[in-house]
Amino acid sequence: MLKPIWELFIDGTDTPVAWTDHKPNTRFAIYNPGGTSNPSDDLVLDKETGLIWPRNANLKANALNWLDANTSCRELKFANRIGWRIPTVEELSSLIDTRRTNPALPAGHPFVSIQFGDGVWAYWTSTNHENPSAAAWFVNLGQGGAGLATKGGNPQVLGFVWPVRGGCGGVNWNW
Repeated sequence: MLKPIWELFIDGTDTPVAWTDHKPNTRFAIYNPGGTSNPSDDLVLDKETGLIWPRNANLKANALNWLDANTSCRELKFANRIGWRIPTVEELSSLIDTRRTNPALPAGHPFVSIQFGDGVWAYWTSTNHENPSAAAWFVNLGQGGAGLATKGGNPQVLGFVWPVRGGCGGVNWNW
């Protein structure tokens, strides 16, 4: 029997980690692997989608081109976990609350260091545009919209990266 991706285990044991409901918005649960009061090392489970996000929406602390964003996610070790990736446009958009702006996230969300405004204003996704293939979708967390940007070129388009674990990541599963 397959276990859900959010059933993480304490390192080196068969004991599941303890998720704590986030108040005031219990759509989200928090796991604090470092045991510190600093929320930047926490994981967030979105119980609506089953996806796990770093609580810190700006782990890389700078904007990257699409290829570097993708590579940095795949090489990331965070909260003693590997297997991070750039979210699909659907996954990142699932966090959006269109009634809100700056950030366009649900009221009472647990996330910190969300990037919006001041030049670079979007987060990359792994979702390619069909034509041209040199473009990928991004999500603007200030206004809550999605759009297309070129992956490379001159000048390079830079965006932020917010890794995710779980889900299918746009993979076509044949069950």
